[in-house]
Amino acid sequence: FEGPITQYGREAGRSVTGGYVYRGRAAPSLVGAYLFGDFHSGRIWALRMDGGQKAEVREIVNTDLKISSFAESPDGEIYILSFTGIIARLDPE
Repeated sequence: FEGPITQYGREAGRSVTGGYVYRGRAAPSLVGAYLFGDFHSGRIWALRMDGGQKAEVREIVNTDLKISSFAESPDGEIYILSFTGIIARLDPE
């Protein structure tokens, strides 16, 4: 068993939705960061690792979406899938 790499409190959200490592071109500052969100709050974070250790976690966008999943296009851009039927392209910069 390995413990979590990162965590957040109930004030930030209640249900983690896993994502992808960003490899697109629209947001150069996010390349190599793992993006994940929260179904309840709609927040999306970028997690960076350094030598196997958490180096940084920062919120990159706060949406009103009920994030149920993420998708990655062939060019590495990330899409957010909402429980309400919306598909949105991530463009935080």
